[in-house]
Amino acid sequence: MPLEDRDLRSSDSVPPSVPGTTEIPPAGVPALPEDALILIPTRNLVLFPGTVLPITLGRQRSVVAAQTAMRLNRTVGLVLQRDAGIDDPIPVDLHRTGAEASLLRYVTSPDGGHHAICQGERRYRILEFLDGYPFLAARVERIQEVEATTMDAAARLINLRNQALEVLQLLPQTPAELVNAVQSVTSAAALADLIASFMDITPQEKQEILETIDIERRLERVSELLAYRIEVLRLSRQISEQTKGKIDDRQREFLLREQMRTIQKELGEGEDAKAQEIA
Repeated sequence: MPLEDRDLRSSDSVPPSVPGTTEIPPAGVPALPEDALILIPTRNLVLFPGTVLPITLGRQRSVVAAQTAMRLNRTVGLVLQRDAGIDDPIPVDLHRTGAEASLLRYVTSPDGGHHAICQGERRYRILEFLDGYPFLAARVERIQEVEATTMDAAARLINLRNQALEVLQLLPQTPAELVNAVQSVTSAAALADLIASFMDITPQEKQEILETIDIERRLERVSELLAYRIEVLRLSRQISEQTKGKIDDRQREFLLREQMRTIQKELGEGEDAKAQEIA
């Protein structure tokens, strides 16, 4: 069965907006201030601005958060937990920097699971958590990206793009869309975020990059991680080729022996050859 799209933006469920606030949440829930975000904690996922990721909503509070955001046509704030093992995180369990995201789509699966497609918009910093909601919410400072225009940043952008393309070349079955995206991005900040999003690094390392607001420092950090990844992939390919070479040599030796046995058998020398081989 296909996933079921949930239309949570019905006009009769969204009351008129109130001055000084955004739309009013469901009955009994206080209105959210304009500078507030509905928060969705994540266990091992870090979303970056300009990227799109699917998330599975396994906790009831996260489901309510996503559904409320869809009804009110609001963005949400994805934020990484400090400990992925905590099932019911409270403010102290969350990092203070996250990514504001638009919910492009919300679906329920046949087994009752809840899923959303999120598009990262910008970074934010939590200022104050808010009480009185059936989900986590906080006043936030939205962080505007200031593009680096120095020659050093331009050089780092070129270097980072070349590194990323080398990594993609070393990886098996790289999607062409990802290669095209890396080649087409012209913003240094956006390229660093895109690469950090698809890199095989830990959530903590991704969070560190998300928290790096200075563009040149972010480019430097992503470049360092890419350089390490390139060396690992090169070494992996070298080991694979060496192993394949040894296997090829053994296969070649086996085939030569089989051919020799066939020739000796045809010449009636099979038994002598066998004795010589055992000896």
